[in-house]
Amino acid sequence: MSKIPPKPGISSPTPCSVGGNAPQTRATTAALAAKSTVEQPTAMDTNSGEDVVMANSPPEAQPRGTDVPQPSAFQRIAEMLAAIIQSGKLDTLTKQNVTRVIKIAKEAEAKEKTRVISSGQEAKVSDIRMAVWGDLVKLHNSLEKKIHKVQEENKVILDSTSKVLVSVEEAKTDTKDLASKVSKVTDTMDKIASDMNSYQSALLSKPAQPNKTATDPKVLSDMECKARQILMDIYDKDEDNILSKSLTDIIEKANDTIAGLKCASKPKDIKVIMALKTHGKVVLLTLNSKEAASWIRELLNKVEFSSGFSAESHIRARTFNLIVPRIPVIFDPSKEKHICEVKETNCLDTNMIRKAKWIKPMGRRRPGQTNTYAIFTLTSVDSANTLIRDRLYICSIKVRPTKQKQEPIQCMKCREWGHFTSECQSEKDVCGNCGGEHRTNTCQNKDKLYCVACGKNMHASWSRNCPEFNRQCLIYDGRNPENAMLFFPMEHNWTLTVRPDSILLVDRFPARFSVNVLPMLGRWQQVPRSCQQNRGQRYSTKDRNGCENPNRIQIPPSCKREEGELPVSDTGRGPDASSGGINMDWTTPCNMSGWN
Repeated sequence: MSKIPPKPGISSPTPCSVGGNAPQTRATTAALAAKSTVEQPTAMDTNSGEDVVMANSPPEAQPRGTDVPQPSAFQRIAEMLAAIIQSGKLDTLTKQNVTRVIKIAKEAEAKEKTRVISSGQEAKVSDIRMAVWGDLVKLHNSLEKKIHKVQEENKVILDSTSKVLVSVEEAKTDTKDLASKVSKVTDTMDKIASDMNSYQSALLSKPAQPNKTATDPKVLSDMECKARQILMDIYDKDEDNILSKSLTDIIEKANDTIAGLKCASKPKDIKVIMALKTHGKVVLLTLNSKEAASWIRELLNKVEFSSGFSAESHIRARTFNLIVPRIPVIFDPSKEKHICEVKETNCLDTNMIRKAKWIKPMGRRRPGQTNTYAIFTLTSVDSANTLIRDRLYICSIKVRPTKQKQEPIQCMKCREWGHFTSECQSEKDVCGNCGGEHRTNTCQNKDKLYCVACGKNMHASWSRNCPEFNRQCLIYDGRNPENAMLFFPMEHNWTLTVRPDSILLVDRFPARFSVNVLPMLGRWQQVPRSCQQNRGQRYSTKDRNGCENPNRIQIPPSCKREEGELPVSDTGRGPDASSGGINMDWTTPCNMSGWN
């Protein structure tokens, strides 16, 4: 094997350089060759295809005064193997294997360096990580403190907000109460302004009842009950007629119909609690509140409820009857033109007067009669009470209508009390004029009078002067206290005024206050002789003592009895004893002291 030429710039070692004065031997020559091989790059065999292995320069070639790192174990192994290869005593296969070992040793050395470097870098990274970790911990602690402070501030804000919301709700409640009180005050002021009268009208008007404490409880309960009732006229002709059902089915049908109505202003829990069938195909429904009845009486709700309850039905308006006196006979209640004239004159609405009729038939009027009585049926209680209070104009005449009282029912068949003709169980008809067994309209003895109720022949059975009729009226008035009221009862206090009872004449004019007890001369009385003798003389107004006595003023015989004077009995004996006066016989001369 040829020898590798030395590296340029480096002189070949001399024999004396190894070991000083030692002689040059074969071993020394081999060591020097091996040392030079380490210093020079070794060219591998061309057949092996391996890279050239370069040896590091020997320590002697390094400049002095520098820190030279110690070679590692893998480097020393590589140097030894390179020296063995330079010796030339190995075959080609062994050289290749040794070269591979050198390569593995260098790779291991590179890995070791990389590991050392990576371990150093890991240490630096660990230090950096610990520093970053410390910074992150400090940052986390500071952020946690700040978040805790923010949470506490948010909690305080939430508590303050909840208190503010509670205060706002209380303010809303107080505002609503205040608004309701203000509205009540406004309504009261409007009512006071509308009811305010002048001093003159206040003096002339009658004192009204201050409240409802003096009103009969039965009247108030009747008002409450009527305000919750609606009257349904049924005209259904189908087989499934509402009148053929039971009262329970009618109530269920009405409640189902109400439940199907959709309206924003519909009251809550509205329902029908009672039903009643009356005469004339009418059903009376009672609801649970006045607001529910008022809601159903509205136009749209009325139509929907009527069509849902029964196919051909409608809600009837409550009517109020007025007795109108002294109407001229030129007025014809059957003509719509005359009714419209009355509405226009009295500023009434179009449908306010439903009908009008005469009380006495036209065939029973006396010859030359100019005025008569009629009954007007109104659909508004306010208008009825207003006409009673403010009067009514008919044919340019101001009349005073009154409320029609409820009177006992008299059967037109048997002339007994308490039932109608349709419910009468009598087999025979009784005449109202003569009491015979025939109908009143077929009576042939109109001059004969007989009352079936009281059994007297002084009046007919239909006479309003019958004692039995008056007794039945008193009983009926006791059961119906509304008859004693001037107006139809309403919420206004002035409509609850009660008609005062008739004061007996004995209470109005006691006997101790009676004066001027003188004869009331008339054509039925006989003039006393003492009075006839003194007719042309003038009576003295002085008593025996010479004092003026106003009670001795003479009353002329031609003067009529004024209102408030004591009545004269039918026998011509002065005031009647029943009226509290002094009963004197005026056919004898007057012997009163103090009279001439």
